[in-house]
Amino acid sequence: MSKTIKIVNYIEFTGEMVLFETLPEEEKKEAAEKILDMMMRQAGYTKTENKKNAGHLLS
Repeated sequence: MSKTIKIVNYIEFTGEMVLFETLPEEEKKEAAEKILDMMMRQAGYTKTENKKNAGHLLS
């Protein structure tokens, strides 16, 4: 018999733990970008707004 696993994601938002799926789409996007930026910084990458310095992948 197989069991189904359900993953429930919470995020700290304005000092409270909030169920991620209850956030409006725009707030989900902002939260996801912040999480990605944090993970990339830990890996040694930095975000740039200058496309010229971003490398050939953005051309």
